[in-house]
Amino acid sequence: SPQQRAAQSAPPAPSSAFERGTDPVRGFVPGVSASAMKTDTRLLETPQSVSVISRDNLDARGVETIVEALQYTAGVATHSGGKDPRFDFFRIRGFDAGNYRDGLRDNSNGTFAMFRNEPYGAQRVDVVKGPSSVLYGGNGPGGLVDIISKRPTREAFGEVVGLVGTADRLQGAFDVGGPVSKDKDNTLFYRLTGVLRDSDAQIAKFSDKVKDDRVYIAPAVTWQPNVNTTLTLLSDYQHDRTDNAFPVSVVTLRGASVASVKPLPFYMGDPSYNKFEQDQYRIGYQFEHRFSDDLIVRSRARFGHIDLEYRYLTLNPTALPLSTLTAYPRVARQVTESSDSFSLDNNVAIKLATGPLQHTVLVGTDYQSFGLQSVQRNGVAPSLNLITPTYGLAIPIPTTPIASTDQDTTQVGVYLQDQIKLQNWILTLGGRFDAADQKTTNRLTGAPQSSDDTAFTKRAGLAYEFANGVVPYVSYSESFLPTAGTDFFGVAFQPTTAKQYEGGVKFQPNRDILVTMAAFDLTQKNVLTGDAGPGRQGYSVQTGAINSRGFEFEMLAKLLPGLNIIGTYTVQDLTITESNNGDVGYAPLQVPKILASGFADYTFESGPLTGFGFGAGVRYNGQSLAEKTGTIINPDYTVFDAGIHYRMEKGVNLALNVKNIADKDTYTCTTTGGCYYISPRIVTATASYRW
Repeated sequence: SPQQRAAQSAPPAPSSAFERGTDPVRGFVPGVSASAMKTDTRLLETPQSVSVISRDNLDARGVETIVEALQYTAGVATHSGGKDPRFDFFRIRGFDAGNYRDGLRDNSNGTFAMFRNEPYGAQRVDVVKGPSSVLYGGNGPGGLVDIISKRPTREAFGEVVGLVGTADRLQGAFDVGGPVSKDKDNTLFYRLTGVLRDSDAQIAKFSDKVKDDRVYIAPAVTWQPNVNTTLTLLSDYQHDRTDNAFPVSVVTLRGASVASVKPLPFYMGDPSYNKFEQDQYRIGYQFEHRFSDDLIVRSRARFGHIDLEYRYLTLNPTALPLSTLTAYPRVARQVTESSDSFSLDNNVAIKLATGPLQHTVLVGTDYQSFGLQSVQRNGVAPSLNLITPTYGLAIPIPTTPIASTDQDTTQVGVYLQDQIKLQNWILTLGGRFDAADQKTTNRLTGAPQSSDDTAFTKRAGLAYEFANGVVPYVSYSESFLPTAGTDFFGVAFQPTTAKQYEGGVKFQPNRDILVTMAAFDLTQKNVLTGDAGPGRQGYSVQTGAINSRGFEFEMLAKLLPGLNIIGTYTVQDLTITESNNGDVGYAPLQVPKILASGFADYTFESGPLTGFGFGAGVRYNGQSLAEKTGTIINPDYTVFDAGIHYRMEKGVNLALNVKNIADKDTYTCTTTGGCYYISPRIVTATASYRW
């Protein structure tokens, strides 16, 4: 139950009552987050829209991926580009979001080798919306998703889970933890979480051709010599085997002049050749020492490594234009990548008073490094007959390199934040300076590229808390993100920058309800756009700009004992305001204007049906552009989810979840990048035992 999980949540806290922003949430409704402010701050006092998805929320919906975890979150588009089994891909307020784990960035720099996250290993998921560079450095304008790992517990517990589902899914999981010894003064606690899955991919049309296998193991240890000092070691290893799910599209066959674009149910790869196989591990620590409630020192660091081999078949561009359906020309590609990343963040939180003003001052510095070695090879492949396709062919591994890159990136930042209270007023001020360095070497030509960037970003927010739990607020925030590459003259690109104005109202009269309404105006500049100069085709300049304006509504509530509900509505009007690509005045591709969702989960807490429950949800994704001037539109769609469960007093839980009940096979496309289907109907049955 949520109460049992809260009791097991963490090692003993200091004698003065407080709630950590990384603690498990009781039920669906959060109260505190550390992701937006890097201090344990009530959401009401955070002058920015923040969503928190609790463990109970994830379990009630039968979530199997991080993308599914975010499907009922305001401002987040999870299927804007269709379902891709290779990545955890989502957008916030129309922009790609940063991926974080336990407050530290999972670096990838836009490569194929990106850290993936197992939702069963998450204690909660925090979503911070809007520019957040003041505390996190280089980051996109939309915001970030911070996945909080399961932590060691002060009480012994265990859980085993078995799952079967569509696409021949077989999955087992376990989660155990508690004190290392039975000594009541024990200072050492542990947790071990694992997942083993053998499955085909839960994707439309091609499930039998794409794997979705996973091995995940996450050991964690907490040492707490006293109530004021905590050191937690967090680690995880994950092996994934999957592939892409590109169908052939009408545009690919007939050229981009057609009036519509849609996928054809032909798998252009070959199961005997295609694979996306990735090994990753991360190890790090989270340290906190409280000299007093007014002086807290925190330090956290993590090292991560990825090895990836990606093989796929794609259209042979030298064979255009296509003239027959019986000989679809293909080439073989292989990508091998290896990356190392390291992140370190140290800060001090100080509470003090200056006259009537109460301050929480945060001073910190962080460091990030990322190294990548990437090789792409090209090879021959047989053509595909789209009328009677044949698979299982012997295709040689490519040997001809077409790209080979060695990249090293470092970033150092210093930040200062002050949360100032005067009676019911809350003023937040923050500033940060960053220095980023990137060196990229083309190993085929030996040509190096380098860039050295600096940036100063700011944030300010003002809120007023009424006695009834209503908190109106306004805020201003900035972001920057280093941009790889050079222009026609070999000059390195400057970072993209963004500014956002946000105003809203939060309402939380008690811990059973939280309502957030936010309006925002967000502009990103220094966006890459085509170089219009003579003889510069294929090069870019940084004169582009994108504006995103919108409104978000989100409600999490426990309306009755056993009844939890979620309601969200999002309007995001994105417009390209500056560009050389002929798309000024239009929205970026595959960005829906309207998003909405609702979910309710009810469990009987008394009577003959005690422990029995059911849930239902609906998700709406609005239209988006498939072509830059709006001549081709991706259709909107609505899908329904549902589930039933039975939770017995002896710790046995049974659940059946169905996502996309009607099995809608809607797709989203671009005329330049092909098509993806959204998730098909997914049925899973779960049995677990918790002690």
